[in-house]
Amino acid sequence: MKLLEELTESWAGAIEFVEETDAQLVQAIRERQTDRARYAAPDRVPLEVLRASAESGVCVAHAPVSGEGRLEMLWYVWEQSISIDYHRYGNLGARGAQPRAEPL
Repeated sequence: MKLLEELTESWAGAIEFVEETDAQLVQAIRERQTDRARYAAPDRVPLEVLRASAESGVCVAHAPVSGEGRLEMLWYVWEQSISIDYHRYGNLGARGAQPRAEPL
């Protein structure tokens, strides 16, 4: 762990490394103290961790780690898209009663 900290100090100095037991991780998952966990391989995930994630809805990624950063980051990035469309023929449906600005 010390070597990892030394090797990443220049670019990841603000990242905090946390070591915990499987029981501590299970507790953190059940208490929703984490949004997701990452394991390097499926056979490394304890059954208790999988059960806690299933009960809590917390993502536990356990696919083999990809050497391609763009793919690996998909486990961590959440994308959100919001779209508000009006019907092109003028039928606003449920939005018909919403207040609108006067046309220019």
